[in-house]
Amino acid sequence: MKCFRMPEERKSKMYEKWLEAEKRWIGEYCSRVKKRSIMRVVPAVLIISGLLLGILAAVSGENIAEQAVGGMLLGAVVCAVYLIFLLPGLSPGRFVKKISRTVNKLGLSDAEKEQLGREFLEAEADAEGTIVFQMSGPKSKNTPARFVKSEHYAMLEGGYPYAILVRLAEIGRISCSQESKSAVTRSGNISTTYQFTLYTIGFYRKDREQRGLSEEELPDEAMGFFDREVRDRAMKLLEK
Repeated sequence: MKCFRMPEERKSKMYEKWLEAEKRWIGEYCSRVKKRSIMRVVPAVLIISGLLLGILAAVSGENIAEQAVGGMLLGAVVCAVYLIFLLPGLSPGRFVKKISRTVNKLGLSDAEKEQLGREFLEAEADAEGTIVFQMSGPKSKNTPARFVKSEHYAMLEGGYPYAILVRLAEIGRISCSQESKSAVTRSGNISTTYQFTLYTIGFYRKDREQRGLSEEELPDEAMGFFDREVRDRAMKLLEK
């Protein structure tokens, strides 16, 4: 009789179900951005490039129709390059891989992944365990974000890095702070510097002393928020 052996790296069903839920959640945002780019940005670039070369042709006495068509073809090339860089970054699977890497850093067993998946599915379905908001700071592009707190874990997703996950049993102290930050955005040859405040939640593990770290040093993990009210709401969930 043959003995059936389960795959060594079998993933938990609840964990996979949770990852699928995460994929659907961020997938809605990805679909909106893709649709907006294809339905608005691409036609606008084609029209503007065609009109621009058509006007230049009229001024220089060249064939307006030929130059307008040439302008639209040039716009099509620009749009193709734009979409080549845009679309891969808007793959929901890409975001799920980032979450998986974050989970793997904690070194969870299959049973712990099962627990994590079950807890987060329950927490994300409960308005009292989840805070949904938008990242509204510099370079954030108003991407969807949420803070989720379950019985044994807490996660912030939607920022940079995309997912920050902590196992609460390892945490000895949690603190709030704020930092003055600056960010530079560029548009063509023009650079603009923004000043903003980042509101943070710092997590200090229980084994800091064994690792030679003092309480005055940086926390082991930190979550950053552009909105103080959102940060304070997340802190209240952690204090429950």
